Amino acid sequence: MKTVAILAVAGVAAAAAAQSISIDVATPTLNPGESTNVTLRASYPDGMYAVAGVATNFISSVGSTGWSNLALIAPMDGPGTSAGAASGTGVDGIIAGQLNFPPARIYADPSNPIAFWSATYTAPAVVDEAFTVDLSTRTTRFDVYIARDSSLSESRLSTLREGAGAINVVPAPASLALLGLGGLAAARRRR
Repeated sequence: MKTVAILAVAGVAAAAAAQSISIDVATPTLNPGESTNVTLRASYPDGMYAVAGVATNFISSVGSTGWSNLALIAPMDGPGTSAGAASGTGVDGIIAGQLNFPPARIYADPSNPIAFWSATYTAPAVVDEAFTVDLSTRTTRFDVYIARDSSLSESRLSTLREGAGAINVVPAPASLALLGLGGLAAARRRR
């Protein structure tokens, strides 16, 4: 009996994790002045057809400082969407979505996960101490299309797993600067 209960709990946990937002950081460690691309992706549960719409805020521990090139990714840039706006906490008001309207032969992209938003983060030009930019999402809408031949969608927000990620910014290695100075001194001695 205990085995059945454990399996049931594991099944519920797996189902809960089936819909999520993920934060993908192309280059998670940056030196001063370097940039990386960050992409948000949405995953939906098996048995559903496609992501219909997502409304989320992108939270960054540095606020909107260093962020640029906010963009929705096709096909999640349908009517009524927005790449969001810079705020004190990051980017607010990201609204992404796609149409699925079979009578007009318009079908949603069933990619799972599906990329829906991207931005560029550029580290400050001068960094005295290493720091981490913590990233997360705060989602208020997550809808999925039920079937390919239906324009009906339903919310999966109640069991959504929010995205999390990080970018590490490190000062330029002092040892490389010392090696460069040592090389210059050795070259001068040879002359």
